[in-house]
Amino acid sequence: MTNVEAMDRSAAHFTAAKALNEAAPLDEAELDRLALMPPIEYGQVRKHVAEQLGTAVGYLDAAVTARRKALTPAANVGSGRPLEMPTIVPTEHPIDGALLLQTMLDIFAKFLVLPDHAAVAIALWIIRAHCDDAFSISPRLAILSPVKRCGKTTLLEIMAKLLPRPLPTSNVTASVIFRVIEKLHPSLLIDEADSFMRENEELRGIVNSGHRRDSASVLRNVGDDHEPRSFSTWSPMVIAAIGTLPDTIDDRSIVVSMRRKQPGETVQRLRWNSRDGETVKVQLQTVARALARWSFDHTRRLKDIDPAIPNGLHDRAADNWSPLLTIANTIGGTWIEQANAAAVALSTGETKSEPRGVELLRDLAELFKADARERFPSQGLCDALALLEERPWGDYRRGKPITSAQLARLLKDFGIQSQSLRTDAGVCRGYYREAFDDAFARYLATTPPSDCYTATTRSQSGETPLFEVLQTPLCSTLENPLNPAPRAACSTVALQNTRTDLLGEVIHVD
Repeated sequence: MTNVEAMDRSAAHFTAAKALNEAAPLDEAELDRLALMPPIEYGQVRKHVAEQLGTAVGYLDAAVTARRKALTPAANVGSGRPLEMPTIVPTEHPIDGALLLQTMLDIFAKFLVLPDHAAVAIALWIIRAHCDDAFSISPRLAILSPVKRCGKTTLLEIMAKLLPRPLPTSNVTASVIFRVIEKLHPSLLIDEADSFMRENEELRGIVNSGHRRDSASVLRNVGDDHEPRSFSTWSPMVIAAIGTLPDTIDDRSIVVSMRRKQPGETVQRLRWNSRDGETVKVQLQTVARALARWSFDHTRRLKDIDPAIPNGLHDRAADNWSPLLTIANTIGGTWIEQANAAAVALSTGETKSEPRGVELLRDLAELFKADARERFPSQGLCDALALLEERPWGDYRRGKPITSAQLARLLKDFGIQSQSLRTDAGVCRGYYREAFDDAFARYLATTPPSDCYTATTRSQSGETPLFEVLQTPLCSTLENPLNPAPRAACSTVALQNTRTDLLGEVIHVD
């Protein structure tokens, strides 16, 4: 039989099967019964049913599959709940940004024990999430702690009531992240990241890809015809974990290291299902509306501001902090200095860990300072590293010191490779001092100083005291009167304490 004859015969069978299928439509009740069958049972009867109907098995499978998809939402058996993103209605009147920031700091102080500068960083990051359209960098906010019961969950719960389109989760897969971002563009709050993120390379890659708007996408094949489609990964993201995050995520994050409160430190306990908890929810909702209004009025203006970066921040840290410094620059007053101080402290202090390879280079540089030799055997370097106190090399893997092979793998990333060295004891593997010069110069160099910020207005120069700024009503009709938000019932945000009587509707600070 020729190929042409075979093709003609196949086409004839296809036409006949299609005609039989159209001539003997499947009863709707029978189709429902087949669609709801367990897969094994359906597999046992599919051929028999197709023969009775006089149709091809493939046509029956297609009909059953389509019916199964139609019935699944109605059956709702183990299919979860649809995602619902809460909508924040902006306040009617423009908002004083300085007082809005101070309000959030007062809320944090009432319920949380935060390290120095952390409250400023978190408050600015929340505003940045509302102004997401203004920026090309989306720094992750990493909420870390050495042990449990340090307040991470309370902080996440408060933030979830202030952020736009919040979506909290304690576990998530790579495929869910890019699909939910593409569909809903939420503010993701990922808790318990230490339990599933460290060993998941695909998930880490997707989280990393969303750092820059220009590269915030992944490609996946979709549908039966495997059509390539692009999915966005651009979204505000909070990641909470015990311990540390992978180096690549840490490098793209503003890191806040939580700590357990001391016996003498007191905060108000937050129980959401109590009467006080319901009151706090309403107060936070009011602040969220103020955040939405401030972002509505200022997002366009933020695109035109290029803030000066304080000394001591490397390139990635400068990228991470640039949106927050832009917001502080727009608000003005002492918030510029506070934001700069927070950027330096949280980027260069002990709260910001270095990648393991850079840690190794730094320790080797210190060892080389104390040794004038030009050649170093691999094992000798490992022994010296293991003796360093409070460094990771003495128990590098499962309580054992770093080995020559592990040392070589870390150094290989920096273009440093071991060589054969001739010593008094014979030939061994090791390193020449000069092989480290390039890596030391590139990765251990001090960040060059940047230009200092030049004040342009009285409010930005800090001449107006913070407490004087706070006397301006948060709902101020004088700020940006030409760009009103959609009308909504005004909720005046006010804080009642010994300093001012403006925000009593939001929270009472003890």
